Amino acid sequence: MISSYEGSIDRVLFAFPHYAITNQSLVVAYRSVISELRSGTQFIVIYNRSDNETIEEWFDSAGHPATNITYVALPDYINFTDWAEDAYIALSDAVDSSSYLMEPWEFPRSGDSLIAQAVQEHTDITASQAPLIFQGGNCLIGNNFWLLGKDYFSDSVQLTQNDRPPVAVPDGKTPEEFVRQLFTDYADQDRRLIVLGTKRNISISPYYGTEENGSYYIDIAGGGTGTFQPIFHIDMFVSLIGTNSNGDFEVLVGSPALADQILGTSSPYALNNVYDEFADQLEEEGLIVHRNPLVHQATLGRIFTLEDLYRIATQPGYEALLNAVNELIVLGANDQDPITIRDWHHITWNNCLVENSTTFGKHVYLPTFGHNSNSDLGSIDQHMKNIWEGFGFTTHMLGDFNKFAQRQGVVHCIKKYLNRGV
Repeated sequence: MISSYEGSIDRVLFAFPHYAITNQSLVVAYRSVISELRSGTQFIVIYNRSDNETIEEWFDSAGHPATNITYVALPDYINFTDWAEDAYIALSDAVDSSSYLMEPWEFPRSGDSLIAQAVQEHTDITASQAPLIFQGGNCLIGNNFWLLGKDYFSDSVQLTQNDRPPVAVPDGKTPEEFVRQLFTDYADQDRRLIVLGTKRNISISPYYGTEENGSYYIDIAGGGTGTFQPIFHIDMFVSLIGTNSNGDFEVLVGSPALADQILGTSSPYALNNVYDEFADQLEEEGLIVHRNPLVHQATLGRIFTLEDLYRIATQPGYEALLNAVNELIVLGANDQDPITIRDWHHITWNNCLVENSTTFGKHVYLPTFGHNSNSDLGSIDQHMKNIWEGFGFTTHMLGDFNKFAQRQGVVHCIKKYLNRGV
């Protein structure tokens, strides 16, 4: 079964690739998480071998004893990412409580698919594999249920339809029924599986040509948007709070509309109705849903002339960009007018760490974003602190996670819960 949501964070995995520990903005955020996690937490740390002294200093300075840390050094030539949440799910055997990292059938992102085997070589954790497509960030584990984003459920169904699939759909079953059975067999036989997603594909163009106050933009609007999800992983916009005094399970679901209300902004590509649809679906499943602000923000990028963009857009494969360029022409842009690229990303407080323990109390580790040019987001940092304290949690305000958000991930993405206590 999948490792429990509730309980103390007893054992957690981090991956720190070389490219990340040479980025000072990322390092500040990393170190804030390490320093805030409870003393006594057990760590498994993946890193490139030449960075050994740097990584050890992070944990030493945070006061975590070496006996609580298992260092797993990978050769410098192995490229892996810091998104430790994704390449597997952590399982606990219901009979003997032994631990497993269950990998999907394929995970073609850098060298991340090598991590589970490396962990197996250095720990008591066993690596295994399922004939399914999933990523850890698209799974959330409740008390008697677990949530799976529809994007990878759909991909798993497609896997069974490919040439020479790893499994054959039995007679009398639909592919959807069979995939649901496979997730039960390989992930969790006790908890109820809830697949979250829209009924139809989300309709959003990859590019839009827009004009604001006499300036022209190409908006990269769909970055991070899934096929059936407003963001490609549900841990980016859903937070599990836990069971309340009435025995009902409570969750937080992000709302760009609430963020716009607080900030006095307008987010044209935020897909508010899709977030609302997810909130409604969770309520229909019997969960108590609360809403919190989630920001959809643009970062200004390169500037091109319209003429240069048109030259790029008329090349084969750039049909979507050509549509956006034509929109700019309709809006009155001329050949030599500057066109600024705006890349939209999600700033989310839902992607946090939650510890709901009878032994150590209720703690939440929140990323913060109200720093430097984003100082206006400090109001939402405080708003989120108030929300969690209203649920009885002690809040730990982490460092500046803006650089992570621009990369479409935050603090929940850079860790993997391995074991929970009580």
